[in-house]
Order: sequence, then C-alpha cells, then structure tokens
Amino acid sequence: MADEARAKRAAALEEKKRRLEALKARRSTRATAGGGGESADQPGAGASSGGGNLDEYIDGLLKSKAPDAPKTAEEEAAAVTAETPAPAAAAAPAATESVQVIAEPAPAPVAPPARQVETFTCGTQTLNDDFPRSAEEDEEEERKKKEEGEKRKKEEEEEKKDDGEGGDLLGAPSSPVKPLSTDEVESTVHSVPFSKFLNSASKRMERLLGAPVLADLLVDADYAGETDAEAEEAGERDRRVREAKERGGARGSDLVRASVTFECARWTSGRDCTDVDWSPVHRELMLASYHAPHMSAEGDSGGAAPGGGAGAAVRGISPDDTPSSSLVPRSGELQSDGLALVWSLAMPTRPEHIFTCGSPVLAGRFHPTEHHLVVGGCQSGQVVVWDIRAGRLPVQRSSMAMGSGSELKGHAHPICSMEVVEGGSGLVTSATDGRINFWSLANLRDPAESLNIGGPISCLSVAPESGTLACGDEGGGLHAVLTSADASSAGASSSSSSSRRTIRRIDPGSLDSSEEGKGESPGTGHFGVITSVATKVPPRSGGHISRGFLRGSSGMVLTTGVDWTTRVWAPAYKDTPLLTLLSHSYDYMCDAQWSPVHPSVFATASSDGTLGLWNLSASLDEPLSGTEGIVVDGAPDSSSARGLNKIRWSHDGRRIAAAAADRLHVLSMSDEVSRPKVDDEAKMMSNFTSRGMLDEL
Repeated sequence: MADEARAKRAAALEEKKRRLEALKARRSTRATAGGGGESADQPGAGASSGGGNLDEYIDGLLKSKAPDAPKTAEEEAAAVTAETPAPAAAAAPAATESVQVIAEPAPAPVAPPARQVETFTCGTQTLNDDFPRSAEEDEEEERKKKEEGEKRKKEEEEEKKDDGEGGDLLGAPSSPVKPLSTDEVESTVHSVPFSKFLNSASKRMERLLGAPVLADLLVDADYAGETDAEAEEAGERDRRVREAKERGGARGSDLVRASVTFECARWTSGRDCTDVDWSPVHRELMLASYHAPHMSAEGDSGGAAPGGGAGAAVRGISPDDTPSSSLVPRSGELQSDGLALVWSLAMPTRPEHIFTCGSPVLAGRFHPTEHHLVVGGCQSGQVVVWDIRAGRLPVQRSSMAMGSGSELKGHAHPICSMEVVEGGSGLVTSATDGRINFWSLANLRDPAESLNIGGPISCLSVAPESGTLACGDEGGGLHAVLTSADASSAGASSSSSSSRRTIRRIDPGSLDSSEEGKGESPGTGHFGVITSVATKVPPRSGGHISRGFLRGSSGMVLTTGVDWTTRVWAPAYKDTPLLTLLSHSYDYMCDAQWSPVHPSVFATASSDGTLGLWNLSASLDEPLSGTEGIVVDGAPDSSSARGLNKIRWSHDGRRIAAAAADRLHVLSMSDEVSRPKVDDEAKMMSNFTSRGMLDEL
C-alpha cells in the first residue's frame, strides 16, 4: 500500500512538471513575439507586463511548501523502518521542489458518553426534633399523658383499698391472718416451686457465708505482695523451726495454714468415708463416697447388698427422683446403703450434690472430661454412673455378675479400687477375689477385658505414663499388670483370662497363700495386707520406660500396710523396696499419696489420726512433719482422735483432703510443701545412690 501511495505522488509530480514546462514554453513564445518590433502598441506592452506578473505568480507557487497530509499507522510504521528512494531520473528535476501529498479525510470524532446525574440525601439523627411539632402531635401526646395519669390514679386507689382491707404491712393487720393447717403446710413445703426456691436461696446464702472459708483454703497469703510481711513471716517460721529442732519436737503445725471440717450429720452420721477425689474441672469441688450406716451394716454379707439395699434398688428405677442439689431427703433415703456426696469448699455444713444407690459405695471418681458425671464402685460388684442433671439415682449401671470361672462377666465380689483411664473413655476396677476388669464408660453392660492375678486384691493404682497397673494383695504381695508392649522386656507371665495384658510379680509378700506363691521364699515386702498403692504424676518431659515403669524418680511407687510400714519402690530398677519407713506410733498405715507438684514429697495417713509429710530430698530418715505428725481429727495426745481412712492431694498440690470416719477434713499446706525447688528431685536421687539403694540412674 505504501508503494501505491508513492507511485501516485510520482505521477502527480510528473503531471505538474509537464504543465510547468508547457507554461514556460508559452511564455517564452509570447516574449519572442512581443519583442519582434520596436514600435509595439500599448496593449502589447500591457501583455508583456501581464506576462511578467504571471511568471512571478507561478514562481511563488513553485516555491511555496505543500501542506502535509495525515499519515496512517501503516504509513508511519513504514516511514520508521525504511523508505524506498525515488528513481534517479524522476528525482533530478525535483531536487529543488517540494512534494505535495494528497490529504485523506480524518475519522469522525467519537461522541462523549452521556452525563448521568445522581442525587442523594444526607441526614443526622438527633435526640430532639429540630422542626416544630404539629398541632396533631401535641394533641396526641397530651391524650397519652392524660390516660397514663388516670391509670395511675386507679392503681393508687386499688392499693389504698387493699391496704384498708388487709391492714398495713408494717403495722398490725386489720384482720387476723389465717394459719395454715398441718396438711397445707406439708403440701406447701413439699411442693416443687417451694423446694426449688428454698434450695436455691439457702445455697446462695451459705456460699456467701462460706466465702471466708473458701478464701482461707484457696488464696495463698504469700501472694499479697507485701515484702515486709513475707520477710516477717519467713523469719518467724525459721525461728519456730530452729526451736523445734533444738527440743526435738514436732513442727507439723507450721506446715498447715488452715483446716476446715466438712460434715452433714443428717446424711453422713454413722457412715464411714471410703474414698475421696478432687474435681479436675472445678478446683473447689470434692467427691466423697460413704459406706452403709452402722445400724444397717451389722447384717452385711460379703458379696451382696444387705437387706435394706433391696428396697433402695427398687427405688432406683423410680422415675420420680429428687434433684441431686436438694438437701431434703425422701422417705427412706437417709437409710440408703450407698451414698456419694459432692462437697464445695465454700459450704462446710451441707453438700453441693447428693447421690444414692442400693449398695455401699467403696470407690468414687469424677469423670475427667465430663464434669457432670460421677462414677462409683459398689460392694455388690456393680459400677454405677450418676449425672448431676438427672437427680440422685444412677443413670447407668453395670449388669450383675453372671457365670463362673473364666466365663464370669463383671464382678461377683466387692469392688475395692477403681481408676479412670484412657482419658476418661475407660475404667479399670479390681475386686477382692483378685479379678481386674477393664470397662468402657460408653457400655457398662459387660467388661471389655478381664484377668485374674491369682490372689485377693486389696488396692490398685495406675502408672499414667505407660498404663501399667500396680496392685497390692492381702498377703503383702505387689504385682504389675503390663500392656503387651512392655511384657516382653519385663519377663512377665501371660494371663490365663481373656486379656491381652500380662502379669509380673514384683514381690510375693511374706504371707502369700496363693498357688503361685507356694514353694517360693518369703519376699522383702509387707507382712500382711497392703492398704494402698500410689504412683506418681508423669513428668512433662517424658522419660525412658523400663519393665513397665519410668526410670528415675517419676517411676517410683508407694505402698502402705498393716505392718506399720510405708515402703518406697522403684520397679524400673529392681523388685525389692528401696526404703522402708516405720510408724513411730506403731499403728496401721492406711494410705499414702505422692504430691502432684513436688517430686520428693508424699503424705501418709495413719490409723491413729495423724498425717505424716515426708520430703526425701531433705531426709530419708525423719519426716518433714516431725515424729508425732499432724493430728487431723481430735486433740493431740488424746484418745478421741479418729483414724484416717483416705487422703488425696488437690491437683495444684496446695490442699490435702483427709477422711476420718464420717468427717472430711481439708488442710491448706504451706509453701514448704507446695512449692518445689529446682534441685529437689536431683537431691532425692542423690540420697538414694549415696546410700547404695540405687546402683545406677
């Protein structure tokens, strides 16, 4: 297309040149003809003059520059790259001439878009109207005010009329109040609305009245931030400690900040507390399980519920149940064989929730994840579950034992110990006939696993880091029930029951009467019944497991017995006790528990009613609480002191719940017991190795 444009321009240029040559030829001809005679006429002269003007006009046209025509995009691109030169013959005569380009018409301009006009309104909300009110609105407002005034007058007149009929509330009534009859009082008191109101109002009042008690047990005075007071208290404590060491007396009172007794004579009188547990969710709640009252316990038989239990079992299926938070008993509930109470630290004189069943409750636990569920193990061999939202009676229970021998399902003998495992989805129970059952809380009809250790079990505990069970029997023997993963390294014998777990005998005991114990030499363990077994809370950093237990201090086990001793074991290292501690009062040792926060501190409970505290990092010979211990129930040096049945540390290690007969005591401990030092664990292990009790760590 560019070539065609150039060709057109060249043709137009040639045509102009031809015309110019013709004009020049005619001009020269006229000039020659005009100059032929000397006496030319005036018109000839005018022609000559006109010819000169024409020549000047033509020369001006040739010298003027032609206008530039607009170029297209293709022409501009071709001009940038390269332009082909014109032929030499045509370019020679046009060397001094301008090239005229024919202009093409430009495209029509695009019309601009139509303009759109948008309008909007802005407003501001104010409290008062800026515009005057209309007359109609004023009339409507006046009418409403008038109606309200008339209505108020009518109400005042009615109130005056009622006051005139019934008398002044603050003064003497105009007519005597009619007293309710006995039947009306009975129906009103036992009505559901009145019971709910009385229960709710009384609980609120008792919580307010118990606020100082709750503060004494939960609030630590050392967190007040008063440096002078802390220094003064520390100096006073050190002075008392020095005086106690000089006179060789006990200093157990220095370790206890406060002590509160929880008792409700209406429900707990005559019942022995069998187990204690702390809520993992609400730190102010405790669970206590109770045996049957003494007056009905005389006719108890070993494996079944007593005579009164049958009636309670029948009432257990009644749909009309009393709320667990109510303190008012129904007919016959005070004589119910089984009882479990949930106590609040703010209410020492009444329980928060009350649960009953048809058999004495020997073990009780809070559900670790479902805080509204409570699990109990009964003397009848049944496992029951209570729900605080569903009343006092169990919402779920296991079936009665069926079959015999290896086909036996459930427990046919009393449940002596119970622990919640597998994060709350599982449950392990042990009975006095030596049978251990593993349950799923989702289905309590039949146990998932069962095994028998071959001797009567008296207590049980679970090592949480490996799931190993530590069991004590009535002959003084100590057993470990291992999972299949730990059985091969521990050299355990396989179980004959329907279970994948294996049993390892740590110590046969000195009074072993089982078939496996015949012919064996007496062990170095307890002489008589083992009353408790306690394992430690696993460390956060983990550790190496050997023979089913952690190596180091976290794998140590405590046992107590009726032989007046408390023994410390390290099953990961050897099968003999590391340390044997003898009671200074020569009384039965009923329970022992490791502190959940202090690696070297544990507490012991004695049948003489004293609580002992030991710190193995400080001494392996003398208790932290002194030789006489801490008297929990009763006056010191008094025969009225009650023996301690069970003890349990709170999850933060600041409080100890101790059960003595039908009373529950809570002791708030000092910082020396509840706050560990960095090197306490290392010092304890160093004490064991320095005495040759442990060869390696």
